[in-house]
Amino acid sequence: MAELELGKKKTLGQKLGSDGVQNTTMFAILILLCIITTIIEPSFLSVSNFKNILVQVSSTVIIGSAVTMVLISGNLDLSVGAVGAMAGVMYGVFARGGIETTIAIILAVLIGGIMGAINGSFVALLRLPSFIVTIATMYVARGIAYIGAGGAVINTDLPGDFGALGKSTGVIPLPIVYTIIVFAIFMIYQNKTVIAKEVYAIGANIKAAELSGIRVNRNLIITYIMCGLASAFAGVIITARFAQADCKILTGFEFDAVIAAVLGGTELTGGKGTVFGILMGALILGVLSNLMNMLGFANYYQNLVKGIVLVLAIVLNRYIRSQLDR
Repeated sequence: MAELELGKKKTLGQKLGSDGVQNTTMFAILILLCIITTIIEPSFLSVSNFKNILVQVSSTVIIGSAVTMVLISGNLDLSVGAVGAMAGVMYGVFARGGIETTIAIILAVLIGGIMGAINGSFVALLRLPSFIVTIATMYVARGIAYIGAGGAVINTDLPGDFGALGKSTGVIPLPIVYTIIVFAIFMIYQNKTVIAKEVYAIGANIKAAELSGIRVNRNLIITYIMCGLASAFAGVIITARFAQADCKILTGFEFDAVIAAVLGGTELTGGKGTVFGILMGALILGVLSNLMNMLGFANYYQNLVKGIVLVLAIVLNRYIRSQLDR
């Protein structure tokens, strides 16, 4: 009898589940990385440096939270960086054209939502590969950004409050405040809504989800709309921060978002992952980039490190899940 009860006892890993173990592991790696970075560069511990890291990763967390849900659905969105740039440029175009700043922000973000709806419609209704669809819209959105900004930067004839959304006058920079709000929204969405639970089911097995009565098309389109809105909002924030609309912002950012999501335990094949994981992944990438910047590493070395981190994250993720999801 005692042996039977012993056999029923679960290990800590089984209680936490693969997502819990993944998040705990990434948190431990983040703490270890911070300790190592502090030893190498004691200035890492300064308040100003921490603020800088959090501001730098704010876009990754905002966009990555939405990208995580897309990945969980078993799809990709490689247009997020271009959509953010397009929204930033449209914000500049609208504001320079005399549209009130708040309205210009709303319109720019809504355009991002429209791009998300286009992505979702092609993927859900026509069942086209998300990889191809979002690469196409990436080029379209980046092209619109270049055309809107004339291939350069919009920094003249802008209203005085154009940069108000990105100003950091208080103790906590505004981009960090926005990030906390968006992150909280996606945490609630992932853990408390029926749609999010259905998105997990779609990513795990789309055929089974359809047979069980889940509205696959609707949920995929909603997921992509949220991704477009988040991408556009991040682009507008960056544009406001620098008080100019640059068509080249967020170049290659789609890969940063995917790397952070995978590093946080999200499966590229769908059905697995958490929004909390993207926070851990983004912070790890932020600390790594901060360390390499302090050591004077060139950008191409940083890209090399990101590639290695992505491969290691996939291997670690597969190992953890293979041990606990058996």
